[in-house]
Amino acid sequence: MTTPPDPTPGPDGRPDFAAPPPSITDASLAPPPDATTPQPLAPLSPRVSEERLHPLSPLVRGWVFVLAGGYALFSTIIQGQIRWEDVTRIGSLVEQMSGWSLALIAALLLSLGFGYWGWWTTKIVIDDNELRLENTGAFQESKRIAFSRIQSVDINQRLAARLLGLAEVTIDVGADAPTTLSFLTRTRATQMRDYLMARAHRQQVATSDTVRTASAWDDSAQGDQVLIRLHPGEIILGAVLSSELPFLLLAFLVPLGFSIWLQQPWIALGAGVLPLIIAMGGFLSKRLVGQFNYTLATTPAGIRLTRGLTTLHSQTIPAHRVQSVQISQPLLWRPLKRARLTLTVLGLKLGDDSQDLSTVYLPIGNPRQIQLALTALWPNLRLEDLRFHRTPRRARWLSPLSWSWLGYARDDQVLAVRDGWFERHQTIIPHARLQSMQISQGPLERRLRLVTVVALTGGTLTHTRIKHLEADQARGLAFGEMDLAREARSQERQAPPPTGATWHLTSPTAAESTDEAHLWTPSTSIVDPQPPSLPYQAPASPADR
Repeated sequence: MTTPPDPTPGPDGRPDFAAPPPSITDASLAPPPDATTPQPLAPLSPRVSEERLHPLSPLVRGWVFVLAGGYALFSTIIQGQIRWEDVTRIGSLVEQMSGWSLALIAALLLSLGFGYWGWWTTKIVIDDNELRLENTGAFQESKRIAFSRIQSVDINQRLAARLLGLAEVTIDVGADAPTTLSFLTRTRATQMRDYLMARAHRQQVATSDTVRTASAWDDSAQGDQVLIRLHPGEIILGAVLSSELPFLLLAFLVPLGFSIWLQQPWIALGAGVLPLIIAMGGFLSKRLVGQFNYTLATTPAGIRLTRGLTTLHSQTIPAHRVQSVQISQPLLWRPLKRARLTLTVLGLKLGDDSQDLSTVYLPIGNPRQIQLALTALWPNLRLEDLRFHRTPRRARWLSPLSWSWLGYARDDQVLAVRDGWFERHQTIIPHARLQSMQISQGPLERRLRLVTVVALTGGTLTHTRIKHLEADQARGLAFGEMDLAREARSQERQAPPPTGATWHLTSPTAAESTDEAHLWTPSTSIVDPQPPSLPYQAPASPADR
C-alpha cells in the first residue's frame, strides 16, 4: 500500500490541501543506497557431453574374422608358402597366398572398413534430460532415450571384450527394443550405468558422482552389499539333480535298448550318443557356464544380478516392474531343502543369448537364501507369516497326487498360490500387480462342486491357476483380491515406493544373519469355511426383497 505525500504547509502553518503536491522524480523512486538491485539471470545452458565408442569396438565385433585372417596368415607362414622377408613385398605376397586365404583377408578388411565407418559416424550425446545416439553416416539417425523411460541398464562382458577390458551397455526402456552401446571401457560402462540408473530414479547427480571401480570378476564396486554368492558346487549340484537330466538320460536309454535288441550299435551311436552329447553340452552351458559365479547384491541403483564364466552378465532388476516370483523345487531337491526362484518382469527385453538368464532370479538356494532374495524385492514379506488354505478333500479325484499341496495364502501385500507335484511351485503375486481375476468351472469340477480361479498379471507368463476351491470361497477370493489390488494401487499412487536407493558411496556392510527360514509357507490343517477377508455377498433375489 502506497502512502500519499504530506500536503504543503500554508502561511499559518496549517496544511494547505489546495496546493499542488510535490513532483515525483526518478530520484525519489530509487532504492536506498544499501539495497541491492537484482540483476537479470543469465540463460542456463544445458550440460552436454559427446563421446564415441571405444576404438577397438569394430575389432571386437568382428573377432571371428580377425582370428580367421590371423590363422590364415600364420598357417601360410608356418607351411613355408610365405617367408618373412616377403611380407614387405605386397605383390609377391598376394601371388603366393591361396584363394581361401585371400577371401578371408578381404572379408576381414571389408568388415573392419564398415565397422570403423560406423564407429566414426556414431556419437553418444548426454544432456540434462536424455541420452541420444547420433548416427551421421549414409542415413542420418538420432535415437533419443529420456531418462524417465529407462527401466534398467545392464552390462554384458563377452569373452573377446572381456579380454580387452571392454563391456557393452544395454539400456532397456520397456516396450521398445533395447539400445546397446558396444563397446566401452569397463570403467566407463560402470559409470554410465550408474549415472543412467540414478537419473532414471529422478536423482540429480553428476557423472563425477558415479565414478566407481568395478571388479572384473563379479562387477562388484564400492557401495554394493552382497546378499548371496553361490559356490560352484551349488551350481553343479543343482544341474545334476535337476528335472531335465533324467529326461535326457531317458532319451539316451531308449535308442540304446533298441540297438541292443536289434544288435545294431550304429542306432545307439546315431540316435542316442550324439544327440545326448549335444543336449548335455547345451544344458551344461546354460546351467554351469551361464550361472557360474552367481552374485545377488543391493547397489545404490537397485538389485543387481551378476553371473557367467566366459561371458559376464550384470543385470539390474527393476523391482517395481516385477509381476510375480515363482519358487520351484524339483523332486530330487526336496531332501536337500533347495529351491529355485524365477521372475516375471513386465517389459524386460534383453539380447537373444540372455533370454534364458533373464527370468532366473536365484538358480538354487537354501531357505535362508530364498528369504533373503524375497526380502530384497519386498522388505516386509515373510513366508512364515503366511497361512495356506488347502483345497477340499474331494479335490483328490481331480488331482490325486497334488491335492494336499494345492491352495493359496494372502496377506495385505501379496497373494501366494501352490501348484505342481513332481516339481512343486509356489507363485507369489503382489496385489498391486494383479490385472484381473477369472472364475472357471469344468464339467468334472461342476459335478464335484469345485471352482478354479485364474489370476492374471502383466507380462508373458500371466496365468496363475488356483485350482479346485469351494464355490463361495472362490467368489470371495476373486472379488476380495480385486478390492485389495485396487487399494494397493491407490496406495502406490499416493505414496510411490522408492525405485532405487539414494545415491551414496559407502563401504559395503555385511548382510544381517537371520534364523533358519521356512522354504514354504505353513499350511492350514483344514479348509476355512469362510473366506479369510472381504467375503463375497450374493445380491438378494426378487423373492427375498
